Amino acid sequence: MMQYPQTLLDDIRAAIDIVDLVSRFVNLRKAGTGWKGLCPFHAEKTPSFTVNPRKGIFHCFGCGVGGDAFGFLMRQDRLSFPEAVRALAKTAGIALPEERGKGGDSGREELLRVMDLAARFYQQALWKPAGERARAYLEQRGIDSGIAQRFGLGYAPEGWDALLSFMRSEKVTEDALATAGLAIPRENRAGAYDRFRGRLLFPIRDLQGRVVAFGGRAFGDEQPKYLNSPETPLYTKGNLLYAADLARPTIQTQNRAFLVEGYVDCLMCHQHGFTATVAALGTAFTPAQLALLRRYCDEVVTFFDADAAGQKAAARAEELLEPTDGGMAWAVNRAGAFAGGGAFRVKVALLPAGHDPDTFLRTAGGEAFEERITAARSLLAYALDRAIVDPDGATGPRARTSAFARVSLMLAKVADAEEATALSREAAAKLGVDATQLWIEAQRLQSSLRTPPTPSRSSPPTSTPPVERDLVTLLLHSTEARTLLLALLDESDDLGHASLRSIVRALKSRPDASAESLMTDLETDEARSVLSSLLVEDRESIDARVSIEQFQRRLERSQRLRRARVVSQSIAETQAKTGVTAPMHAELRTLHQESAVVYGITGGVAQSLDHGTTGSPRSSDE
Repeated sequence: MMQYPQTLLDDIRAAIDIVDLVSRFVNLRKAGTGWKGLCPFHAEKTPSFTVNPRKGIFHCFGCGVGGDAFGFLMRQDRLSFPEAVRALAKTAGIALPEERGKGGDSGREELLRVMDLAARFYQQALWKPAGERARAYLEQRGIDSGIAQRFGLGYAPEGWDALLSFMRSEKVTEDALATAGLAIPRENRAGAYDRFRGRLLFPIRDLQGRVVAFGGRAFGDEQPKYLNSPETPLYTKGNLLYAADLARPTIQTQNRAFLVEGYVDCLMCHQHGFTATVAALGTAFTPAQLALLRRYCDEVVTFFDADAAGQKAAARAEELLEPTDGGMAWAVNRAGAFAGGGAFRVKVALLPAGHDPDTFLRTAGGEAFEERITAARSLLAYALDRAIVDPDGATGPRARTSAFARVSLMLAKVADAEEATALSREAAAKLGVDATQLWIEAQRLQSSLRTPPTPSRSSPPTSTPPVERDLVTLLLHSTEARTLLLALLDESDDLGHASLRSIVRALKSRPDASAESLMTDLETDEARSVLSSLLVEDRESIDARVSIEQFQRRLERSQRLRRARVVSQSIAETQAKTGVTAPMHAELRTLHQESAVVYGITGGVAQSLDHGTTGSPRSSDE
């Protein structure tokens, strides 16, 4: 894994605040001396993801993933190790030595460079004379130049090869442009042409603030009205939220996000001070986007036109109420409160008929918009209203029975028990039934809705034997233990767990290294995860001498037994070749000496090779 000097990696690691790094992607909360949050690498409702700032490591007790700042960025952004080193070195302001080769580069960095060049080209074009039409459109929509610059809006000039010509001067190939989704290969002849032409462009950034795609808006009747980048190695539709990189700090501070549908809606919200706003990139709100928001806050407010609120809320509720891999369960703890935690609420703020956030903010202003947010109602409450009303307009006992069934099914999908209770009371009052009946029926339906867990992308490492785990933990935390025990330890014989063997080999190679810096010495994700699990919790300061003495005796015994096995095997091989009567006095005496020491370590007494001596406990009787 290492392609850089260890001192350089240690300097970068020391300069990076891992809490700050992880906080860009996970909503962390203080827990003792560390920080906890929902794991970004597997779906969970109760936080099991831990960050230890003093040691600069993270570990998830749910899926078993762990590592240091390099490992986190590699997993989060799917980077190679050299890419992660370069990214963190840039953040830390540490210069890297000239790289001799880029064999470890996956090509992702080149695509990011291409997208960055394109974003600059388009942004500069917006403010040149050729961009007058685009600027006029922004003025017409009431978008300030400051917001346009903050979001990096751009203009794709008319013509088939404006971007291509610029990229040739930057030595970017047509293949690279096609892979990045910026150019389209011609069908019947060689060459390519610009994907975006004569459009206002909205750069789409990842959580690191890097441009990975574009959305293009036509000015007139051109079709399609919106043209978005295709899926590329950098961009997967439905996985990102527009402006999430800019909105994230406010979302984390306020513990709330505002979700809108369009780019201009999002810009207008930010322009009026609602900087926790993100947009769904023109797609249906996906589970991946929901999971992204859930990392940073506990509440999301979305906006619906009053006329379409019921229908849209029902559709959105279906997106949110899909059973999770872990199933659902309502529980009450001994204090009588709902257990489980991790509640995530989605609310709906109603706007007047015919309005979206853009038009409402421009006509009514920020104060009126804030009032709508304050009056926001649970999304599920709107969906509940729709579930109660018979789709065919029927009334009477049969319609009430059908509504009871629809409401029970909806409640069974609500993961938050406290919200399910409130909704059941509201529904019971409207249906004229006992809320307890609804609750019992919803609980019954829950068991049939649960889906079996699917293997997460990262499965927990295999369990480590307790004695081996204690030994390696002692070596990681105690310099004295390393001095006295490493020489006695034969990892291939004394340790059965592969990851623990890897950690010990790394320790033997660099016995003076800090435990955290060994992360970059380990070759496998499992070994790094095991190391993080051994380090993430701060152990109380204890006298390690007793443990050292116990392991010293154990390892000395193991070492003597290995020597005895070698001598015994040598005797057996010699006798097999020369005959059983061949003299082997020296070898036998060595075998006896090693065995005697082992007996002594375990509290026994070895029998002497010389008959009648005091070496045997029975010699006086013979």
